[in-house]
Amino acid sequence: MTSTIILPGDIFGYLGLFFVILTSMLMFGRRVFLRYAKNLNTLRTIHILVATLAGFFIILHVAYFVTYPITNAVLLGYVSVALAGVVWIAGTAYLEKFREPFYYHGSFSFAAVSMMLIHTVSSGANVPIIISYFVLGVTSVLIIVKAYGHTYRLLTRETVEEIY
Repeated sequence: MTSTIILPGDIFGYLGLFFVILTSMLMFGRRVFLRYAKNLNTLRTIHILVATLAGFFIILHVAYFVTYPITNAVLLGYVSVALAGVVWIAGTAYLEKFREPFYYHGSFSFAAVSMMLIHTVSSGANVPIIISYFVLGVTSVLIIVKAYGHTYRLLTRETVEEIY
């Protein structure tokens, strides 16, 4: 039997991924939560707090592994962190009453979570190979379907002049 060493950076990364997925699922099921909470501002506050925790743990994860050699998996992790920054900016713009960034916030969030999942399983640390293949396959299929839906929506949507 082999023992696996779990580094603190791995724990930070898993916690960051957990909070990213939690805040995504919170917004994905916001209608269900609003039936019970009945307060959109409380839901947004919880979303922001959980997303802040996710960002905190992702920063700790990156800081712990910053001296490791650059591989494709590590590079994908850096790209997903940069995309998470774009998600944060789009979310902030939406809170400042710009309506268009909300669409991009959701799209970029989905792409960032997908890249983080692929980063997690492709790095090969503490994830069995069968789970890696399963997550890679499901994530790839979902991102292709979602990209098709976004492209269709962009091509068939009304122009700004028609809306106003």
